Amino acid sequence: MTTTILGGTPLAIQSWCFRNFSNVEIVGLLKDLNVPALEICRKHLDILADDQSADPVLRLYRDNGLILNSYGINSFNNDEAKVRPFFEFAKKAGIRILGCKPNHDAYDLLERLCTEYGIRLAIHNHGSKDQMYGKVEQLREAMAKTSDNIGLCLDTGWLIDAGGDPVEMVKEYPNRIYGVHFKDFTYDADGTRHEAVLGDGKLDVAGLLRALKESKFAGYTTIEYEGEPENPIPSIRKCIARLKEADQSL
Repeated sequence: MTTTILGGTPLAIQSWCFRNFSNVEIVGLLKDLNVPALEICRKHLDILADDQSADPVLRLYRDNGLILNSYGINSFNNDEAKVRPFFEFAKKAGIRILGCKPNHDAYDLLERLCTEYGIRLAIHNHGSKDQMYGKVEQLREAMAKTSDNIGLCLDTGWLIDAGGDPVEMVKEYPNRIYGVHFKDFTYDADGTRHEAVLGDGKLDVAGLLRALKESKFAGYTTIEYEGEPENPIPSIRKCIARLKEADQSL
């Protein structure tokens, strides 16, 4: 399982793409896709559940030579007892960056925990419907109020959906992009949105990879294709091919 981009960054799939599959089945799917990593979400590992241990899940992926590149996307409020377990899990799992959607009043707490654990956070944007971090201006405000403990998990499809440009965002914050969700959409004439293979919609795949390379990007990379939940593999395989083709052209 050797699929990497940008000079060696392991490519991952967001586990929500496999929401109709178990962890055991996901292992097989990742091997079939030749992908070395998974960004796991609470659908497949709820670390706050009292009756569930993370250890068997971590052991499953490790024993199969697979990496967990992040865990999210999780909402963080200003409650240390509810937030600290995520940092403890990241430390145990070897995760360097957690994707998140933090409340504004939680910044001070999160800055302190980031420093304590040596783990960074990446704020995820979720399109125009996201009242906290959907718009470019809201992301800029977050970057202005936080240190480099906290950066961005740049979701390309949702940023475009909200009127932003992922390439320009990377250029604006070359040192604060800590993760990328590769996502694309197509639109009907009436504006109806459809999940799309990378490059079939408005995403400039090659331009984005070039900007990330020029910024010396060192974060995590994840494909998030949410279509065809019963059988997403053919479309995800096309997404991988598009990324590899663009990466090889740099």
